[in-house]
Amino acid sequence: MNPILKSNGKSLVQKANFYYFRLLNLSYEETFRLLFKLLASILSFFVFDALRFRSYLTMSDIAVIPYSSFSIMLLGLIIVHYSKWTVNHLCHGFVYRTISKEYQGEFRDIRVKKILKWLFDGVYYSTTSILCWYLFHEEPWYPTGLGGTNYTSIWQDFPNMINNKWAIPFYMIQTANHLYALVHLAIKRKEVETKYWEYMLHHTLATCLLIFSALYNQFRFGIVVLGIHDVADIILSLSRAQHDLKSIKSLMYIQYVLLLITWIYTRVIIFPQIILEAIMHYQNYPEAAWGNKYLIVQMCILVGMHLYWTYFMMQVGINVFKKGKKYEEINTYDNKEILKQGRN
Repeated sequence: MNPILKSNGKSLVQKANFYYFRLLNLSYEETFRLLFKLLASILSFFVFDALRFRSYLTMSDIAVIPYSSFSIMLLGLIIVHYSKWTVNHLCHGFVYRTISKEYQGEFRDIRVKKILKWLFDGVYYSTTSILCWYLFHEEPWYPTGLGGTNYTSIWQDFPNMINNKWAIPFYMIQTANHLYALVHLAIKRKEVETKYWEYMLHHTLATCLLIFSALYNQFRFGIVVLGIHDVADIILSLSRAQHDLKSIKSLMYIQYVLLLITWIYTRVIIFPQIILEAIMHYQNYPEAAWGNKYLIVQMCILVGMHLYWTYFMMQVGINVFKKGKKYEEINTYDNKEILKQGRN
């Protein structure tokens, strides 16, 4: 064999081995960062595909969401911003006085902001969960597992526009909330958020899923995904906040069990069932083929993140309740400020 070819071949094998072992040893944050970049790299293609499909629907005299309806997102951003401001104004003093003395100085201020965010999330998701069920539980695409009464198929009447006057306002305000969280993370929390790429991937997935499903006339998918996620987020947000607000220990146990049951039921059982049905009963609509597959792939990535978080939550329970370890030492999501103080 030619020595040059042999040398090049060995070099390629070495490079392949290097990248292989590099991928195997990626941290969680590095993995989420890689997934985010992969998602972002194909995003532009699906923007054009969504606009193409939208043009096709218009030429076929099938109703689509007017671009003017996206202006409701602006109203949603205003509502979210001032709702957060109201919660912060009403609760800041109480939270600052009540939280553990372990938080001092700037770490106490950071912790107060985080708890206020969780309190807002608890109120917000309680409101949206009630509204979601009330407005849509009689629709033929709203799953029985979420309280639906007339469920037939998630693809019901696709690609026609959803026939519910509350769908677009509800949808746009919800999208605004996720967009707000994404922009706030990117601008305000990049330097302080230890789970930055994990949250960036999640917020981008959620926002893109909502916007693209609207452009593809797939409000059914979007609303169902919102309904599935919001229920568990109520308990998750409030239990996170309550831990620092001098909560009763027995109440924490009850909250944990309720959270785990709700989380597994909605995100590990119901959500994958919706995706499986979407795949098994896929509507063969060639003009929307790429878009629908993209939405399904996005939802599959979300399921992967749900399984990752489920494993983490179960580990917290095992270490706290069975092994007697401190919650602050185990829950690296909620207690980074204490850990940073300890290192300082």
